[in-house]
Amino acid sequence: MATTRRTFLTTATAALGAARAATRARITGISLSTIQGNFHKFVAMNSQDNEPKGTSYTNTLVRIATDAGVEGVGVMGYTAPDREFMADLRAFLGADPESVYEFRDGRIAGRAPAFRDLLIKYKHLDGPLCDLIGKLRGVPCWRLFGESVRDRVEVYDGTLYFSDLWFRDRGVQAVVDEAREAVASGYLGVKLKIGRGSRWMDRDAGLQRDIEVVRSVRSAIGTRAKLLVDANNGYLNDFAAAWKFLEETKEQRVDWLEEAFPEDKDLYRRLRGLMEKAGIRTPIADGENMRSAAEFREYVEPERIFDVMQLDIRTGGILDCREMSRMGEPFGAKAVPHNWGAQVGLLMSLHLAKTQKNIIGAEDDRSVCPALTVRGYGFKDGYYTVSNEPGLGVSVNEDHYEAPDFPGKTVVA
Repeated sequence: MATTRRTFLTTATAALGAARAATRARITGISLSTIQGNFHKFVAMNSQDNEPKGTSYTNTLVRIATDAGVEGVGVMGYTAPDREFMADLRAFLGADPESVYEFRDGRIAGRAPAFRDLLIKYKHLDGPLCDLIGKLRGVPCWRLFGESVRDRVEVYDGTLYFSDLWFRDRGVQAVVDEAREAVASGYLGVKLKIGRGSRWMDRDAGLQRDIEVVRSVRSAIGTRAKLLVDANNGYLNDFAAAWKFLEETKEQRVDWLEEAFPEDKDLYRRLRGLMEKAGIRTPIADGENMRSAAEFREYVEPERIFDVMQLDIRTGGILDCREMSRMGEPFGAKAVPHNWGAQVGLLMSLHLAKTQKNIIGAEDDRSVCPALTVRGYGFKDGYYTVSNEPGLGVSVNEDHYEAPDFPGKTVVA
């Protein structure tokens, strides 16, 4: 019996080793190109914008080719590639994709020492690299990070900007109509932009419009749908306005207040103190402008200042967003990685949320990118099911990728 067991284990180990060896590949080239994504509607502006977002955006597509004929697909962060980035990419040429990360029990545990500095410098590369490794292994990206902790991931509509100021003939009704459309489309939550007095209106008038929009939208969508608000630091140097907004919308039960002002522990402590006295339980969300998980430590330990941590999924990368969520969990902090202007960013967030208990949802900018083909995802009743296709379940639509609308690619090889 023991001999049979040893034979079985030896055979199984050999088979596993052969399967593992089959995933070995070498990176032969990395190409970059500008691609366009389209929102589902015209998106207006926020408190910091100089103009509306419009109907589309651009990303830098990253394609990592291998000698196995398998490629990883992703996008860069919010900056364009420069000469330094192009030069640094050469360090990945010839490397086994799996050698750039450290693995433990088959999961990505961290960055390999030889590539750590580059992966920290260019965290957006987590997307195409993890897509590539997942494809080489024949497993969805989320399996590289852990076991599934949920069957589906809740998302909210993050596209409700200052439509009342752009479509002046409709005013507040323009935002109300967008909120109703989102709920009718199945979303369980919407995020409204506030902070109109920062740039687009007089301070007092802007604050009153913020309050009016929240009251009107809550009345329109009811109490079951989540109503989140994001000031994009629009109450900078105006603490009184942030507090008055919360006071005046207490009955509307705002489900979180995001970026009232730039990250400031003292201001948020002061705000929370007033909220506690008034019985306002609105969670505080912030952190999209941070660049690493480590920066969140002082906002959750020993005192929890951020109830919802929001490191950006592209600028922070998958690994740091995972570390951020793990850091906050013992202190009761939740996480929702920030995402904007990137369909791939949503996909990355969904895969991460699939394996992390306290990542409670994902931010959906409701955009699609014609240059990409996305498979295996489903949206219903406010939730996404996450693709079980290899990697992120994304590939390049070659016909559209080569279309004249998209500038020619740059290849590092």
